[in-house]
Amino acid sequence: MNPSIPTGSKGDYRGFESAFSAARSDRLFRHVGGLYDEAGLLGDRWPRMLEQLRAAGATNLNLGRLLEGHANAVQLVRLYGDAGQHAFLDEMLETDAIIGVWGADGTPPASVEEGEGADVLRGFKRYASGLGIVSQAIVPIAGEGGILQLYLLPVDDPLRQDLSAWTVSGMRASASGRYSFEGITIGEGMRLGEPGVYKTEPFFEGGIWRCAAVHLGGLETILALTARYLETSGRLDHPLQTERLGRAILAARTARLWVEDAARRIEAPQSGETVQHAVASASYTRLQVEASALKVMEIARRAVGLSSFETDHPLEAAIADLSVYLRQANPDALLIHKCWAMAAEYL
Repeated sequence: MNPSIPTGSKGDYRGFESAFSAARSDRLFRHVGGLYDEAGLLGDRWPRMLEQLRAAGATNLNLGRLLEGHANAVQLVRLYGDAGQHAFLDEMLETDAIIGVWGADGTPPASVEEGEGADVLRGFKRYASGLGIVSQAIVPIAGEGGILQLYLLPVDDPLRQDLSAWTVSGMRASASGRYSFEGITIGEGMRLGEPGVYKTEPFFEGGIWRCAAVHLGGLETILALTARYLETSGRLDHPLQTERLGRAILAARTARLWVEDAARRIEAPQSGETVQHAVASASYTRLQVEASALKVMEIARRAVGLSSFETDHPLEAAIADLSVYLRQANPDALLIHKCWAMAAEYL
């Protein structure tokens, strides 16, 4: 049986504790990790992955963030791990352990210091989601020449976790913050793959479609909350409200079609499709979902009005979380750098 996230009626945005408890009871993290085959590929299982990520985001975006990071980590171990690391992953999935990928460097950044007997880790990672929830994390650390080496590390030491470092207004339940790797000795099985494999495409930038799937769930819930409010308040038939809702539906539908297309291109490429174009499509999907989400959130605020800003209103929680989760580094550069790959089919 494939587990599903119980979202109740359409338009619910549940609290994190409730959503996370239901996901754990249903062994959702184990199921999602099991969608990847031994080679780290989804193949024709990509619609199932997309729906699980979308449903998680629709229920609670903090849950979706943890589930997407877990899926990313599982794929990386399958792609680049050795037999021992594969066996270790199997054990973690069987016990429903949660894994993450922590890429953003703190101050000072995570680094490796050569020692006489063994190398030692130094520094921090920031924006690390799942502190106290994630038991293992895949951590990219720059080595000689800036080339990234992946490490599979235990991250369950509460004394190394700093939740106070997360001071943003949304995604508060994601248990994000800073983690110290200071003084950890690099032991057997901690290095994952060869230096440089982390940026192998289509799994590096191309994998952004998974985040977009979670965002899609969030924006669809905001749309559903808005539609339900207009219906119950008797305002759905007002022409201006109908026009707003129609535009929100167009934006949400556009986002869904882009996410479905990107997932298929990355996970089940057709003959003749280049990796470069597939990755560019996933990158542009991320930009289009952001644009659609911003439009839907603005429409929701205008349609519902002041009550949408009340702290106990489900729209306030969903919009605050999605507004933060949508952020990405340097989206303008992404638009420019992937343009020619996208434009090739029109030239």
